[in-house]
Amino acid sequence: MALTADQVLTKIGSFGRYQLRLLIFASILGWFWFAWPLLLSTFIAAEPGWRCVANSTECQIGAIVYPGDNNYDLRCNMSRGAWEFVGEYTSVVTQFDLVCDKAIYGTVSSSLLFLGSLMGNAIISTLSDKFGRRIIIFTSGFVVALFSLLSAFPNSYWLFTLFRFVVGFSLGGGVSIFIFISEFVGARHRAIMGTSLWYSWTLSLMGLAGIAYLITDWRLLCIVTGAPAIPLALGFLISPESLRWLIVKGKTEKAVDLCKSIAHVNGKQISREEIKFEVKHEERMGDIRDLFGSHDMAMKTLITGYCWFVNAMVYYGVYLSTPIIGGSTHLNFFLTSVIELPAIPAGIWIYNKFGRKKGVIVPMLLTAAGAAGSLLLTTDDESNKGYFAGKIIMSLIWSKFWIMISYDGLYVYSGELFPTTVRNIAMGVFEGAAGIGSFCTPYIVYSERFHPILPYGIMGLNALVAGLFSIFLDETRYQPTLETVEKSEKKKVIIYYL
Repeated sequence: MALTADQVLTKIGSFGRYQLRLLIFASILGWFWFAWPLLLSTFIAAEPGWRCVANSTECQIGAIVYPGDNNYDLRCNMSRGAWEFVGEYTSVVTQFDLVCDKAIYGTVSSSLLFLGSLMGNAIISTLSDKFGRRIIIFTSGFVVALFSLLSAFPNSYWLFTLFRFVVGFSLGGGVSIFIFISEFVGARHRAIMGTSLWYSWTLSLMGLAGIAYLITDWRLLCIVTGAPAIPLALGFLISPESLRWLIVKGKTEKAVDLCKSIAHVNGKQISREEIKFEVKHEERMGDIRDLFGSHDMAMKTLITGYCWFVNAMVYYGVYLSTPIIGGSTHLNFFLTSVIELPAIPAGIWIYNKFGRKKGVIVPMLLTAAGAAGSLLLTTDDESNKGYFAGKIIMSLIWSKFWIMISYDGLYVYSGELFPTTVRNIAMGVFEGAAGIGSFCTPYIVYSERFHPILPYGIMGLNALVAGLFSIFLDETRYQPTLETVEKSEKKKVIIYYL
């Protein structure tokens, strides 16, 4: 009798030693290829405070002035020799003197990285469905590593931004890693497999905070984080192709061989004759039109896309706000990262206990509450230590904890909402929506220079609206993975009939 992919995985091991090895391997790739290159902008594009040069007759301000302070723009009316940057660390802001009328350029370099990711997601996800997950992951990862390294050498600001744009474009292959490992497990293990990938992401960002603290030169920081990632491209030689992709593409012989390998590593006994797939011919891989082919599919696509937009906006907004929230940038970044460690297992428990839908909606609403709390505790200065500590807790810890759970759950939830034939294109579209959100993030953080409540006000309001819209989505917990769009629509009809 023909079996579905989930039934085959039940026989050969839905989550055994083979999947654990694959998870560890994917975590290493994610650490060097996608986490460090993306959030490196927090440090290499950061703007330190400034102060008057000693004995300057032109500059008479005694305190250090930081972005957002009332006296921030006074230096624009002085000669360049009357003031200096504070601190030992360098960034592209200090390297290329991006101040006054050029101050927005530091934000532009970060936003172009996210713009590249937005464009890359739209293109790379389609290529992943057509040519396979493996080739796309390793090609895009190698380009990320190479141009992350090359970003250390330009003596022109615009050449630097071009390299960062290329890095961002190639980061579009990052979603393929999540899709890749999720297609090796059965229904009951998708949450733990996909969500566990983010342990390496969190640990890598905690490590990045430490490395950036020790390496104060932005060029050396690019080299140290980029060079070790290049040799990982050799992993292509030992990496398998996605099992589900092989099945829906009609590559049954390769799929059977892979199943035998999985069964052997997992200690399962199964013959080739027992492995008979329900899909024996190559299925038509979907395109973006299938995501809007019916009213229900269109609504599901639009709501899910908006959730991705908001989650990315808030997630990266919290990270990029660490230099402006007050206190130590490196400590803020570390706290924002370390809070993800308890969020990951908490998320897994929530997704399995209460379902994917509640696991996305409720954390978004709690994130909005955290943003509101941060706004209420925002003052004109940091003199009130209680208010300042509360602001740090609500913005960098509470909000980050819940948006991490929501964002992780959204990966699992979206992968289950859409069938295999359009799953990668759907995830690519949603990563594109996330790319728009993350592209907006540097400018949202920059809005703090106009009013201190704007960044978290914008992020909190969007989190509230997205959480309410998500009520209209379906629950997918422990449901069989849909393989084709046609089966997805048939299932919907059955649900309505019942």
